Amino acid sequence: MKVSFIDKMGSDLTVVNAARVSYSKIKEKFDNNDEKLIKFLATHNHWSPFAHASLQFRIKAPVFVARQLVKHQVGL
Repeated sequence: MKVSFIDKMGSDLTVVNAARVSYSKIKEKFDNNDEKLIKFLATHNHWSPFAHASLQFRIKAPVFVARQLVKHQVGL
């Protein structure tokens, strides 16, 4: 298993990049469309991207370990 620390106490841009992680998109600058995305996430109860703003790790692990990490998330 390989774990690397990415960020702590991120910004609005961290939330936007977490929401777009499935598309392999990373933005460097926050703009008006990103503000709309954050409002959409909050309005439609998509709270998981907001969790990335506190601590962010990149974890490469076997599938059975990754499932347990998701199952036992704390504080969301």
